[in-house]
Amino acid sequence: MSQRSARNDAAPPAKQGRGETSRSGSHQIASKRPSREAEQASVQAYLDRFAEAMTSGDTKTMAKLWGVPAFVIGATEARAVQSETEVEQFFAGAKDMYNERGIVGTRAEISDLDWVGEDLVIATVRWPYLDENERVLGEESSSYMLLRGEDGSFKLRVITMRGASPLETESEREHAHETNGDGRL
Repeated sequence: MSQRSARNDAAPPAKQGRGETSRSGSHQIASKRPSREAEQASVQAYLDRFAEAMTSGDTKTMAKLWGVPAFVIGATEARAVQSETEVEQFFAGAKDMYNERGIVGTRAEISDLDWVGEDLVIATVRWPYLDENERVLGEESSSYMLLRGEDGSFKLRVITMRGASPLETESEREHAHETNGDGRL
């Protein structure tokens, strides 16, 4: 390399500004990540869409919330989901199955967010089973590995199903309603 090109290719002198020093190796600080509250709100918005699609039987929306291939695992199942069509098939009877048990709704209650990377999060979620009067009939929980795409939206990549735990008796249901409506004190 000639002296001329070495001079022209040399980095400009470091500017001193906010968060920078004049020492060798200085760098600009990257833009700030969204706040913890904003990150949780974006995951909650995704899960709210998930719950609405599930309880309304909207398999087309459900399929758009997934990134395929994806993986579903639980105590009695391990399944690779290769296409949006498979996602639709996976959830095709879910609404009717829940409705037969008196369950007409749910809501996502995030118990933990574990950020694996800037765009990869594991959300552990409690889903209370709600009847037409918003009474809790039971619950299930799962963990969801969500990957954020370039457009900022999340896609589900892995579900770990933790299972259901129904409220067994009417007195337990009444007690849950008397506490805070979800069975927890």
